[in-house]
Amino acid sequence: MAASEENSALFPIFILTIMAIPLVPYTVMKLCRAASKKSKSIHCNCSECVRSGKYRKSIFKRISNFSTYSNLTLILLWVVMIFLVYYIKNMSREIQVFDPYAILGLEPGALDSEIKKNYRRLSIQYHPDKNPDPEAHKYFIEFITKAYQALTDPVSRENYEKYGHPDGRQGFQMGIALPQFLLDIDGASGGILLLWIVGICILLPLVIAVIYLSRSAKYTGNYVMHQTLSAYYYFMKPSLAPSKVMEVFIKAAEYMESPVRRTDDEPLQKLFMSVRSELNLDLKNIKQEQAKFWKQHPALVKTELLIQAQLTRESADLPPALLGDFRRVLELAPRLLEELMKMAVRPRTSQGFGWLRPATGVVELSQCIIQAVPLSARKATGGSTEGIAPFLQLPHFSESVIKKIARKVGGKIICCIWNAIIQ
Repeated sequence: MAASEENSALFPIFILTIMAIPLVPYTVMKLCRAASKKSKSIHCNCSECVRSGKYRKSIFKRISNFSTYSNLTLILLWVVMIFLVYYIKNMSREIQVFDPYAILGLEPGALDSEIKKNYRRLSIQYHPDKNPDPEAHKYFIEFITKAYQALTDPVSRENYEKYGHPDGRQGFQMGIALPQFLLDIDGASGGILLLWIVGICILLPLVIAVIYLSRSAKYTGNYVMHQTLSAYYYFMKPSLAPSKVMEVFIKAAEYMESPVRRTDDEPLQKLFMSVRSELNLDLKNIKQEQAKFWKQHPALVKTELLIQAQLTRESADLPPALLGDFRRVLELAPRLLEELMKMAVRPRTSQGFGWLRPATGVVELSQCIIQAVPLSARKATGGSTEGIAPFLQLPHFSESVIKKIARKVGGKIICCIWNAIIQ
């Protein structure tokens, strides 16, 4: 019985160990990522912007960014771990090693007269005839009487002094760290114990293996889905125009898994009106083109509009739910563009060359996403092969500002000024 109680006492330690093995490394990794993101400042740090507080986040914004499901779950798990540590610490105080000398208040090697004297003193204090308290009765029987017998019996005393136990050398014992109710094999707990062993030893490793194998079979080494590569391979053609690369890019399987919510309809409609001029719609049949655009798969529509929000810098007005999807689209974009480029430059001819036209389109799309510049701004105008895209990278420059300057000084002069700047 004592062994089962000891094994049951080890169950919180077992649970604490199982929780700490994945939780501590995951927390360290999450803190390192947060520190690296904080160190990478993408905002202007000039004195004017710092004074204006343009990029300063409010306390509510910071709380909303922190209060994600993963962060709250992480905090909850750490609270459980702290509670387990506190419980184990108090439990260890309750578990005391049997020491007859300490129980009788004696020093090791005390004489028989001192042992009997302290035993009489404690008997007056804890004996059931003197103290009616049940706890005192229990302490007298289990500790005081047992300690007195261990020190007055020559064999028990010799065993304790030699082996640390009145009964002599103790055999090696093994147990299992499970709660006491699971160790009661006679009752219904036997079935629970069997389920526990099957779940921990068989089902849990099996589930982990299935999840790992399914994920490894779903993704490539670059963490891009195999379904995405199949779609890119199917739609990639040597005659693919740079303006059509966007249509191939958004067909990634990762983007097709984007959540579609009814609450996104209204903000997406507003975003569509803002970026409509960048969607390559036929203005002569605008109504039919709009209807055709909205008949596409909702995830495709959403992805293209969010990418256009990045290109036209319209992401500031997105609601929080769409803003999270917008960030996910941008996080996936570098890997997907890299795979799309590999698909375009893959040797296709006998000379080992790839397809230049789609490769050029991928490069232009990548530049536009990084620079937040519309694809239409790269069209050659006024003698500039890059259009007005270089000017849009300058602070406080927009298409309306460039048009006003062009009307006053002329487009060719602007191109000359820009060429002089870059040289």
